[in-house]
Amino acid sequence: MHPFPVRDAEPEQAVPAGRMGYDLDTERLLLHTVQSAEAFEVLLTTGTLTTDPDLAEAEFRDAYDWIHRMMAARLPTSGEGALWLWARTRRKHLVDSCRRSRGQVLLTCRVPRERVLLSHFDEWHLVLNRALGMPRPPGESEDDAFARWEEAQDDFNARLRAAGLRDAPIRNWTPDLRNEIETSWECILDRANYGPSECWQATVHALNTNEVVEATRIT
Repeated sequence: MHPFPVRDAEPEQAVPAGRMGYDLDTERLLLHTVQSAEAFEVLLTTGTLTTDPDLAEAEFRDAYDWIHRMMAARLPTSGEGALWLWARTRRKHLVDSCRRSRGQVLLTCRVPRERVLLSHFDEWHLVLNRALGMPRPPGESEDDAFARWEEAQDDFNARLRAAGLRDAPIRNWTPDLRNEIETSWECILDRANYGPSECWQATVHALNTNEVVEATRIT
């Protein structure tokens, strides 16, 4: 007997029709994640799912190291890696993800807000691409914001080149340059910097069976 409902469904039926029901202000956040069949079995067998940070793409080691340190600083939980979930996305996006994940399992979860680190999905790519984070003030146009960011990024890149560090891993940068870019990234963790309909991702140290509402094997 499973500790939560388990069903089989095609991608279109794996995600309920209608509004997704995300609410980033509630005490227990609605989250979705697609996990491998093997990970699902680990969850069922042990009652807890964690992850191995060594499985993260080596190319993005510095980005994942930063998010792990943000989790350690901001969450009451602990762990070496991060499980990634959707905290707010569009139904079409989640269905498309299921279409690419046949044979895997969509988990619908409710996790206490204090155990979740939220980050802006699109702006996370600034971290992956080693680019400065820079929130857009209210009233600033998209073109003006990009021009301001581009000027700041060009200046930052010039200082990196002058230091001979343009192609070096961030972990090998001088402390001042590393601190500057990593501090700039913290804007992607603050919902106040973005509009009400943005897509947000979530990271947690672990997922427990009592936080899973439903599991759907994607056929």
